[in-house]
Amino acid sequence: MDSWKTKFQNIIKDSVGSSNSAERGRSKHRGEVKAVVERPESPPSPSPDCDSHELDSIVTEDVVVHFLYDVKQPPPRPNTSMHQSQANNDASAEILKYQWTRFICMSDTHCNTFAVPEGDVLLHSGDLTHSGRFKHLEHTAAWLKELPHPHKIVIAGNHDLTLEKEFYLREGHRWHRKQLEDPDAVRKLMETDEGDGSFQYLEYESTAFELNDKTWKVYGSPGSPWFGGWAFNYKRGQAAEVVASRIPDDIDILLTHGPPHRILDTTTSRVHAGCEALSPRVAQIRPKIHVFGHIHEARGAVVRYWDDQEMITEPMDNASDNGGDTRAEATASTLSDTETGGGGAGREKKFTVFVNAAVHYTHKHQHTLRKGTEGWHYLPIIVDIRTPC
Repeated sequence: MDSWKTKFQNIIKDSVGSSNSAERGRSKHRGEVKAVVERPESPPSPSPDCDSHELDSIVTEDVVVHFLYDVKQPPPRPNTSMHQSQANNDASAEILKYQWTRFICMSDTHCNTFAVPEGDVLLHSGDLTHSGRFKHLEHTAAWLKELPHPHKIVIAGNHDLTLEKEFYLREGHRWHRKQLEDPDAVRKLMETDEGDGSFQYLEYESTAFELNDKTWKVYGSPGSPWFGGWAFNYKRGQAAEVVASRIPDDIDILLTHGPPHRILDTTTSRVHAGCEALSPRVAQIRPKIHVFGHIHEARGAVVRYWDDQEMITEPMDNASDNGGDTRAEATASTLSDTETGGGGAGREKKFTVFVNAAVHYTHKHQHTLRKGTEGWHYLPIIVDIRTPC
């Protein structure tokens, strides 16, 4: 498998090419009541904090993750690239037996729209707007619905105030002092259009779809731990455990707005802001992919291979202090167990790809920013998963 990884990593490097110029911006994500997002007009200079290895693609037997690429010519899927390179070794032949499902992951777009790479499934983990204004959500929903991806699954976030009706009717005046929105009219924007089932909005609910000879089960939760009294906030402790307990046991794809505790949740002040109740629940469920956002500066991805013998309460501890690094992956010792069938013949491999897919700009990797309709953004994160998996 190492020979296949090396070959594919070389193909990836050839396909990425040169990155666009950087554009610098500072994010305001402090939970203040006034929803203000800065939009710098002058292009920023490359930031000295950029460590290029953090942008390297993650490649395992079951998962490939891309952070930096050309949107018009994204990296090839593993089975496609193996055909193009006329691979003939045993490892490459094994890879060609499978299809690879491509997920396009993003979150925290905050009214911004931009070019998105092709893929099978688009996942958006909330904060579609600054504060849930009708005109802003109308623009964002229309953009998402027009994207060509066969399956588009979306949840709300704490900034999408009007999508939590009872909360907004009670608290909306804190943001919209001059005129309140009609939350019923806003909610209609998120309905699936007649004759087009590709777009689905989930709010503490499940859905399923068929793709690549597999039924993919999905659950979406817009909640995040209380911070500043925004929409879909819940208190830590018992209330958080109730929210986490609602996630079904048999899902393949999990969307939450907030991250699990100690997984890609480190703020600029070095606080782990993720949900303590969510971490053990995800360890029990072990979805193939868990996409979230909310903590802009912790954007990145982690591939976690689970050990059937361990009782995990805080999965992927080795990523807990990454300070928002873009990438992390399972250790070699963990991978060797799964790739060689360790732990018993025929043992089913179980892994989870954790993705903090926030695209709103921060101080990190400013040379990778792109210009959208409402300011600078990072690229959506591409995740290819071997199917059936």
